Amino acid sequence: MYKVTWDIETGGVRLNHKVVADTLSVSPRPVFFEELDLLRLNELGWAYPHCEEPLLWACNKQYFYRGQLVFEAKGANLYDDASIDIKPGFENLTLEPVNMDEMLRQNQDILFLLESEAIEFIRETFIDYSVASKKFEEFKANQLDYEALAAAIEKRTKRKMAIVKEDCDSFDLMDEDTAQQQGKKRLLTTKIDVFLASFSGGKDSQVILDLCTRALPPSVFEVIYSDTGYELPSSLDLYEDVKRHYSELYPGLKFSTARNHASVLSYWDKIGTPSDTHRWCCSVMKTAPLYRSLKVHGTNKQARVLTFDGVRAEESTRRSNYNRIGKGVKHSTVINAHPILNWNATEIFLYLFTHSLPINLAYRFGKARVGCIICPYSSCWDDMLVDKLYPQQLSPFIERIAEWSEREGIKDVENYIRDRKWKFRASGKFLTIPTQVIFKNTSANFFVTVRGGKSSIVEWLKVLAPITCTIEGERVCGDIKYKDSIYSYEIIGSLSDYTLEVIGLKDLTLISSIKRVIYKAAYCINCESCEIECPTGALSVFPTVKIDTKTCVHCHRCLNFHDKGCIVANSTSMTTETNIKAKAGIDRYNTFGIHEEWMTEFLMSPEDFWENNGLGPKQVPGFKNWLKESGIVDSKLNLTDLGKYLSQIYIDNPEFVWSVIFTNLTYESFIVNWFVEHIAPGQLFDKAYISEQISEEYPGYGKRTVDNAVSALFQLFKYCPSNSAFNLATPAEGKMFKRTIYEDVSASSLAYSLYKYAESVGYMQFRVADLYDVETKHGPVVEFGIGKTEFEKALRTLNSANNRLLIAELNMGLDHITLRDDLNALSVVKQML
Repeated sequence: MYKVTWDIETGGVRLNHKVVADTLSVSPRPVFFEELDLLRLNELGWAYPHCEEPLLWACNKQYFYRGQLVFEAKGANLYDDASIDIKPGFENLTLEPVNMDEMLRQNQDILFLLESEAIEFIRETFIDYSVASKKFEEFKANQLDYEALAAAIEKRTKRKMAIVKEDCDSFDLMDEDTAQQQGKKRLLTTKIDVFLASFSGGKDSQVILDLCTRALPPSVFEVIYSDTGYELPSSLDLYEDVKRHYSELYPGLKFSTARNHASVLSYWDKIGTPSDTHRWCCSVMKTAPLYRSLKVHGTNKQARVLTFDGVRAEESTRRSNYNRIGKGVKHSTVINAHPILNWNATEIFLYLFTHSLPINLAYRFGKARVGCIICPYSSCWDDMLVDKLYPQQLSPFIERIAEWSEREGIKDVENYIRDRKWKFRASGKFLTIPTQVIFKNTSANFFVTVRGGKSSIVEWLKVLAPITCTIEGERVCGDIKYKDSIYSYEIIGSLSDYTLEVIGLKDLTLISSIKRVIYKAAYCINCESCEIECPTGALSVFPTVKIDTKTCVHCHRCLNFHDKGCIVANSTSMTTETNIKAKAGIDRYNTFGIHEEWMTEFLMSPEDFWENNGLGPKQVPGFKNWLKESGIVDSKLNLTDLGKYLSQIYIDNPEFVWSVIFTNLTYESFIVNWFVEHIAPGQLFDKAYISEQISEEYPGYGKRTVDNAVSALFQLFKYCPSNSAFNLATPAEGKMFKRTIYEDVSASSLAYSLYKYAESVGYMQFRVADLYDVETKHGPVVEFGIGKTEFEKALRTLNSANNRLLIAELNMGLDHITLRDDLNALSVVKQML
């Protein structure tokens, strides 16, 4: 929140209200003698006392003493110590501790303002939501669930609604912006059953807990520590110290510990290692056990919780965009309040020093953030520290990674682990996953085959909608009542191996939900993550899955809380489907991209192209694979319906044809799909950069294999027309390229892209905002990087056309896109004839 400068006199830091000439760009952390000993500065000629006070400060891996850079640490990893680069003139430095009393005295006024604001925020938030619990009873007495009404309107209109109090003590709903303009105060109606102070053993949660004890009576909130099985021993020790300290001060303050019913390594064996793209361990090992422990007394119903946590904007780009209060950020029944959202790390440490709070020992040894023993978001520096401090606790995880790596033929296991390549999900493909889910597309019915399913599909179907069920040996049949329709279904087979058919199912929303039900039944390992999403307590997951049909309201929160409806299904698909796709298509082109003249010649005369063309013998196989992945030919090189249409319109509308080809490649070509997902508009890159990134993500592939695929991609950029290949690789400084926004894409090309996207996600209604979400992996924004203004302009064009391909509601704060049920991507091409 405040700016930081060095305080030469005290050897400490000083907080400032505004930027001054020597303001630091990075918040420094204190450095203690334990870290210097670990780095062996005492063996390199330095002298310093073993004292409680910090001796100097660090900005990343640069170390400063009284405002001067005295050394840098470089190159640390699991197997290698950091190398120390002592700056000239500081080879034999004698350190004096920071004058803590004077440093804190100079900062006390700013710290007082900082902590007073946070305390007031905690107190006001608690009062607001305490009152909200009382208002909840008023609304209930009025026989109107205003919160449910607001949620329904928000879902339908995609506009934020406010509940406001009118004259005569009546309540009303209105658009939140309108309520603000009219000076109406939004009333909170969420009933809170439990108030929590988050505690993880880190410095931020220490500050939160202390602030809560100063702001609130100890009887109105509680503290739950999640023991994930990954915990640093120093964090476990600190928790015991903190519990003892505050229990003596506030006997009414409740402390408890939450744990998953299974060990974290058992989940590694079932799911694979956590990764930088799929950090399943946070939900499975931390938040799910914590919130599952909070049930409404005497029921299985999930308590509504407000958590005061230590999230800070400085920690990540994503967190910097957080609001100070977030509803349903991670779980639908949880509200997160962030009292210290805008604090920096230096302010956190100054608070700890000011109030003489204990510091996690790991900080004194040099960890900038205290988390788990091993984590995909930690660094090589963290690996080095943990290996030195807690080798016994780290060893089982490293041994598991090494075992998988050796079994799968990784040539240099030590380098593989040293470079942390396991975090890119590479080790996930080493798992043997017996479960298979195979969907079969039919024009009339929905059909799926499951092999190796883990839990009862019949039981999971109950969350979908009201169902009937008749069991006759290995045949189960019945009806699903969804909205105003009834669909008959039949299941044939055993609990783990079966087929499911739903007759006459064409509703894409229901299809999407059924797919999630199937994934949940197939992959469920009773991790409990989805149970805490159930608002009524109808869902129980451990030790077996049970759904209480009397209390289930079919809200689908247990289906929609995660991709594919299940953390395990999503995680295992990332370890198998992604790598299978990559194996099948990463190097299929012999370094050759699509050449415009090849495509022109083929589409002009597809019947005799293979008998008479100008391609070389090594170019032919590559071009065949490009055509297949473009959807123009089938596996036998016969023209598809799409190929037939494109060949008829190519002369009159080549730009549209190339956009269709490119859109299809983003789905079917591994290398094109990887590029559009990983290289955003505005990003610089070259061949070496892309090869390196893919090799890190897929370390099982040889360098030549990756380089060939990247060469083919760059040939695609060079020889595909369409205004320099949709601005995918615009020459930049030196030998670098830059992906830039492509604004010239036609309305028809966008329509094709939208219908293709709808086919991939399984529903025909979505928002413009959905397509700009960073988690979205397909669609026109990912493919072309088109700006929002131009995109909405094209949508309006499509909306007003005579052959209206879609409905776009873009006024009054709406951003809805509704596609026609009677059309698909192929229909868009056909209408161009």
